[in-house]
Amino acid sequence: MFDSITFNFTIGNFFCNSFFTNVDSGTRIFELYSNQTSESITCPHCGSRMHVYDNASVNLREIPFNSMYYTIFKVHVHRYRCTKCRASTTENIPFKYKETRITDNAAEFVKSLLMHRMSVKDVSLMTGINWNTISSIHKEFMKGELEQRREELRRSNYKPRYLAVDEFSIHKGHTYATCVMDLELGDVIWVGKGRAIKDFKKFFEAFPSEYFSDVEAVAMDMNASYNRLVEENMPHADIVYDRYHMQAQFGKDVLGVVRLDEAKAHNEQSKRIKESITPDKTFEEKQELKDAAKVESAQYKKLKNARWTLLSNSENLSAVKSGHLKEILNSHISLATCYAMKEEMCRLYECDDIEESERGWKNWFTAAKESGIPALVHFAEIKEKRLPGLINHAKHQISTGKLEGFNNKIKVAKRIGYGYRNDDHFFTLIKFLSIPRAKNPSPRKK
Repeated sequence: MFDSITFNFTIGNFFCNSFFTNVDSGTRIFELYSNQTSESITCPHCGSRMHVYDNASVNLREIPFNSMYYTIFKVHVHRYRCTKCRASTTENIPFKYKETRITDNAAEFVKSLLMHRMSVKDVSLMTGINWNTISSIHKEFMKGELEQRREELRRSNYKPRYLAVDEFSIHKGHTYATCVMDLELGDVIWVGKGRAIKDFKKFFEAFPSEYFSDVEAVAMDMNASYNRLVEENMPHADIVYDRYHMQAQFGKDVLGVVRLDEAKAHNEQSKRIKESITPDKTFEEKQELKDAAKVESAQYKKLKNARWTLLSNSENLSAVKSGHLKEILNSHISLATCYAMKEEMCRLYECDDIEESERGWKNWFTAAKESGIPALVHFAEIKEKRLPGLINHAKHQISTGKLEGFNNKIKVAKRIGYGYRNDDHFFTLIKFLSIPRAKNPSPRKK
């Protein structure tokens, strides 16, 4: 049916009145010929007349007309030579996308597909356009959008006030990158490979020092390299240690360890009781020991299944879960102590009074070290060194939460692309994805 259709159209100084289908290559080829005359052409070097001395053809990929065949414009062009200086030139194709073998129309189609989160590979399969061409279009498009965003912020004299810094995995084998986000706008302003001091130092080298003059606080986890370099390069900014990293680490290194230790103790006690059931025992004694072993086993199972109950906020628990929690805490003093310390930690992070926060954190660390619980004592000794950054949360109610949420978008982009061949392309994509859309507020003006 398609082959019975007649095409007759013009694009600029080119016209098409024929096409043919190549079934073997799965393409439909449209022949475009130039109607430009040599009388209208002058030499770009000396201004003299030029004449046609040769013809050439260029194959350009166009948007596919259907799913069965790719579309190619076979463009026939003239080659001209000057009658005086003998310089030669080839006729320009106005609808050819720069430095590629595709049309402007196809380039815009590729951009629209990439904007809808299609991978470079999928777009290549759909259009028949080379992977490298699509990748270069993608990078060029994103860099153009990012430059437009930077120019918009420059015109408004915008400077960031609150920053968040965090790491994320980019490859298997513990390969990481560091990401810095403007918490007010949501823009990722820098991404770099690695998480060591030498890697994060590149962030400060990428911007002039006056760019950070308005920064009031930086949210981060307790990575030593982040802390040290921020103090060195932004001495006027407060460091705020993120509550979610702190609480997550407490849940893993303290509540988790103590819970598993208590569970292990119940399991071992159950085994000892079972081993003590010997033939010389009376029936009543055996039954009593079996019941005691069952109680220990039940306690073991309860503790093993209580991980999320202990980590959750008490007000978010159902009545049944609250009953289980109360039962566990009443029969395990060490676990009850650690749980109470977790609840107090959450309260301190809600505090917005500097003096109250300082008193509260000092009391918290004192109580933790006096508890005699090894995991809790060890945690307190390490974290107490970062006391100023914990107190600063009362002054600046910020966290890396927005950046942590954006990390999920990074993971989705990485899965869609099945990974990326070079880090520069991936890092450009990350910054592009963070550009706020129209619904977001405009930049804060000075």
